[in-house]
Amino acid sequence: MNALMSPATVSHLEPLSQRRTGLPMAARPVTPRSATLHAYAASQLGAELIGTYGAGRGVPGSWLLLSGLEIHLGQSVLAPDLLGWRRERIPRLPRGSSGIALPPDWVCEVLAHPDERAHLLPLYAREGIRHVWLVDPEVRTLEVLELDGRRYSLVALHSGSNTVRAEPFGALELPLRLLWAE
Repeated sequence: MNALMSPATVSHLEPLSQRRTGLPMAARPVTPRSATLHAYAASQLGAELIGTYGAGRGVPGSWLLLSGLEIHLGQSVLAPDLLGWRRERIPRLPRGSSGIALPPDWVCEVLAHPDERAHLLPLYAREGIRHVWLVDPEVRTLEVLELDGRRYSLVALHSGSNTVRAEPFGALELPLRLLWAE
């Protein structure tokens, strides 16, 4: 493996993030495991959700849904693949900041490294993020988790090419095949 392809973590960038925001970034392993599958799944899922639940859509319960935005949670700065707030909690997009300090109602992580789950779920639970989706495009699964006290409980495990409904977006029939680049 050459130097350009060596595994790294976001902690390698910590001095830059501290100069910019003053908050330490959470270490998040980064590997070339499945970058194209990762990007494809996140993009397709975002398009489906925003097309259904984005601002002004007909489905009850409008959301502010974003990708790649920093959230500042306590002493951590995270950038989930997808995140969303119910519009009644955040009626307008904040301007002039590098991120949002209000914990989202939902986050989705497209898993790029086996250790991500163990690292990120405790942080999300600490901040009270009620719904978490974990997508693994290599094994073609969608895990739907809900906060139960201080830990997450598995609500559903979807796999393959099924069409599913998953909370908190139960009005959407989501064909999983759209996420797998088939």
